[in-house]
Amino acid sequence: MDFFSIISLVLLLLLLILSLFFIFNLKNKNPNQPPSPPKLPIIGNLHQLGKLPHRSLQKLSQKYGPIMLLKLGKVPTLVISSPEIAKQVLKTHDLECCSRPLTQGPRRLSYNFLDIVFSPYTDYWKEMRKICVMELFNSKRVKSFASVREESVASLIDHISQTSPNPVNLGEKMFYLLDSIICKIACGRSYQGKQFQNGSKHEEVIQEAMAMLGSFAAADFFPHVGWIVDIFTGLHARREKCFHEFDEFYQMVIDEHLDPHRPVPENEDTVDSMLRLLKNQSDGRNLTQVHIKAILMNVFLGAIDTTSVTLVWAMTELMKNPRVMKKLQAEIQKLCWED
Repeated sequence: MDFFSIISLVLLLLLLILSLFFIFNLKNKNPNQPPSPPKLPIIGNLHQLGKLPHRSLQKLSQKYGPIMLLKLGKVPTLVISSPEIAKQVLKTHDLECCSRPLTQGPRRLSYNFLDIVFSPYTDYWKEMRKICVMELFNSKRVKSFASVREESVASLIDHISQTSPNPVNLGEKMFYLLDSIICKIACGRSYQGKQFQNGSKHEEVIQEAMAMLGSFAAADFFPHVGWIVDIFTGLHARREKCFHEFDEFYQMVIDEHLDPHRPVPENEDTVDSMLRLLKNQSDGRNLTQVHIKAILMNVFLGAIDTTSVTLVWAMTELMKNPRVMKKLQAEIQKLCWED
């Protein structure tokens, strides 16, 4: 085969691929659907997300509007980029849109959605929310641990004051602050520096779990074959390792609370409350220790990591806006003098 024949064959192949691409996009167009960027066969719009999906989606929304339909692998995804429309989705039509996607990371770490954060909006979710509001996180219980919060915050302020001439890693300090507070409220004591069987620290496992919750899993976008890709990339093994580390930790905490020789605490912590509910079940409830572990996952990952990140961003915005910082400082000083 001569050179020109090879070139002709390559051009013909490219023309065939382009034809299939346009036919595929034309076939999938629906006049009643929101506008959508051109898709590639099989992967859809996945290639357009890039390393910073939030910025990529913002750029796409400038071209295709505030309501945009993407095809992420096999999963149709509606992207809302307008505050007004987001309010309609999340407030006006909240019951139709309140459940989160059932993705692989949350599925595993929440014991197949037995928690509150990732569980679909069902009667089960309503019952678990009722338990949390009435028993675990009511105002009386929150007030009972006021001294824990005050002591931890005072300790952080003292530490920052002592190291004031030097830079302070605020993200790290906020994480340790919330870790200490939440562990004492949920489990009765702090686990900072606690090492797991493989040598990982408590803080490292929490950060790895957050990475697994937000990780890109091929199985989420290609339900039938994606799990094979996750095995080859090592994501499946990482997720399983993270799950078993946390499961062992939860079981250790539960066993400590079930120990008959454990001193009676002054205030009942979250695990104490859930074990009491498990022991005195009524109204057809069928709670197990697995449910306790699922709720603990929400407590540790949601209350520690999410709150610490939010505080760091709030401090960052205050540093960028000195006028607002001075206004806040004046308000705090006024409240302190009144007290």
